[in-house]
Amino acid sequence: MLELDHIVVFLNRSPIEAVHEWKKYQLKAIRGGSHTKWGTYNSLMYFGLSYIEYLAVENSEVANRSQNPLISQLLNDSKRFEGFGQICFRTSDIVRLKKDLKTKGYHPTEIYEGKRLRDDGVEISWKMLFIQEDGVLPYPFFIQWNQSDQVRLEDLKRSGILPPSQESQSVKSISFVVSNVEQVVADWARLFGVPTVFNNKIKVGRTELIFHNKDDSEILMDIHKLKGDRPFQIEINPPIKSRSITVFGDHYM
Repeated sequence: MLELDHIVVFLNRSPIEAVHEWKKYQLKAIRGGSHTKWGTYNSLMYFGLSYIEYLAVENSEVANRSQNPLISQLLNDSKRFEGFGQICFRTSDIVRLKKDLKTKGYHPTEIYEGKRLRDDGVEISWKMLFIQEDGVLPYPFFIQWNQSDQVRLEDLKRSGILPPSQESQSVKSISFVVSNVEQVVADWARLFGVPTVFNNKIKVGRTELIFHNKDDSEILMDIHKLKGDRPFQIEINPPIKSRSITVFGDHYM
């Protein structure tokens, strides 16, 4: 079983700016910490156990030496835009997931170990898995935390990282602009082992992934011209505001 873990926003500025930006909308984001072996740092905004990660380069020399595929994508994408760049799904058995991906004909990477120190002194750790053969729309990656969901949830609540007002919210959907909806939907449905919903939608866990053709509107064409095949909008349930909010170029509903 997979559930959306987080959505990665690539930034060309300090991630603390995301914390200040969301304060304007009475939403809590927090400073995350540094990934010293990858040369990056982040801030986070939680909705239940899923979150938005605002990721930026802290040490370019270290980042450029990193073999982590996410850091490589950050370095490449952030030359062109700021905004949603990647999504990550949570698993409780990353070794089994790697075997399943191989069985389906995909080529998963090695399993990467990650850790960072929170501001409160707590060290958190995890494992990550990527798929090597990216198409025009990069495949999602996968994470297994070294704590159970229940332990993590209680820790997030106790530490104040997840405020009560955001505990009951979740990411209902993620929208992507792509060059070939039919091809992407078929490929990602196979990847996740789920049926298609209508012609442009699949559902993974509790989150819908909605794919829009770049030629469907001028707005989508403009987004695609800047970002290529990438996420551009998320929907929170219950909604965070009565209207769409644009932050760092992307849309939150």
